Order: sequence, then structure tokens, then C-alpha cells
Amino acid sequence: DCGALKAAHIGIALSDAEASVVAPFTSLDKSIASVTDVLKEGRCALASALAAYKYMIMYGQVESINQVANAYLHITFSEWCWVFMDGIWSISMAFSLPLAHAAKKLSTKRPTASLLGLHTMISACGVLVINFFFLVTALLLLWEQDWFQCRKWENKEVGDTLSIGDNYETSVIFIISGYQYMSSAAAFNFGYSFRAYWWRNYIFIFFFMLWTVLHFISTLTASKFSCTWRLNCDNDHVVRWVTSTEPEP
Repeated sequence: DCGALKAAHIGIALSDAEASVVAPFTSLDKSIASVTDVLKEGRCALASALAAYKYMIMYGQVESINQVANAYLHITFSEWCWVFMDGIWSISMAFSLPLAHAAKKLSTKRPTASLLGLHTMISACGVLVINFFFLVTALLLLWEQDWFQCRKWENKEVGDTLSIGDNYETSVIFIISGYQYMSSAAAFNFGYSFRAYWWRNYIFIFFFMLWTVLHFISTLTASKFSCTWRLNCDNDHVVRWVTSTEPEP
């Protein structure tokens, strides 16, 4: 038995004898049904790892699109926007996304294990196309408004990140692409063949709802909190520094 457990890809010991020391897994109920449990957990782990992998690809793609848009328009985000996008949102979503439980039933199919396979690339590129479409549409709608006027910079202001962050384009890009950090993770959280239903990932749902509520509050209401992100705020009440909580004119 010990030799067979060593030779197997996944060995499960059904006793408390010396074989349990060699086997990677030991069944507590001493039943052959433990094989099914190991398969379900293994497939869930593989599917969750691929979901986190696709999310990190999407995070890099959204970040690259933001950088290109900022460079083309000669603008940038505020410091608090960068803190949430590069730190809080991305880390919390990437951490909680793989925490889903295994499905209750063993699927007749196996999850893909290819990082560059057709299923993985179509899933990642499909979300990318949707995100890019919404960002371009939002900017086109902004430029068509009668009240919109493109802000022009002086030569000395182009290098001042505090000045070039106060404009309509920055706010629109942050509202759309900022929420894409959460919506993309929510899209990859779906999948019931190998993982439990999406709402069973309680930690992920908590972070997703928390960041969604904060994002909508800052977008739809004018408050000191929205001024931290330079949304719905005039220049006299903008909180410009990460280390400061008071407005700086």
C-alpha cells in the first residue's frame, strides 16, 4: 500500500496505519467516498487559481488602459485614487476571490489547466473588451456635453500632479475604470461547476458590496468623502495629499 500511495498522483489512506503517514490525504470516515471529496476540492482549487490568475491579468490590462488615457490627455489620478486602485481594491479582490468553497456535486468535466488556453483567453479578453467599451463610451459622452470644456495646462502645470488631477476626464475615467476593478473580479467569481455558488464566497461578497457602496456614494453625492477622490468637489475643498485629511487650496 505504501508503494502504491507514493506512485499515485493523489493518494488517500483509508486507515490509521503506517500508510496514513505516506499518503498526502487521510480519510476520516474511512470511506471510498473520500475520493470524490478530494476531487471536488482539487477542481475547486484549480478553478479558483485560474480565476485569480485571470483577474490579475485584467487588473494589469485596466491599469495599462488608464495609463495610456492619462498620458494621451496629460492628466493623472489623485493620490487617494491610486491608493485604492493599486492597493486596497486590487489586493482585497485578489485575496478573497480564491476563497470560494467547492461545489456540492462532482462535475462530469474537468476545469481547464491551461494558462493560455482558448477558454482562459476568451474569458479574459471578453471582459477586457467590455471594460474598454464602457470607458470609451463614457469619455465620448463627456466630450459631447455642452458644458464641457477641455482644461488647458500651462507649461509649469504639466509636471504638477496635484494640478493635472483636477479635471472632468480624470473623474470620468476613475468612476468607470475604478469600478472595473470590482466588476471584473465579480465576473470571474461566477462558476458553479467546480466552485460553490457565487454568493457562497462570503468574504468576497463583503468586500465587493463595501467597495461598491463607497464608490456609488462618492459618485452620486457631494461630500468630504467624495472630495478625497476629487469627485463632485470643487478645487477649494479637494483633499490633495494622502497624509492629509484637510482640504488644501
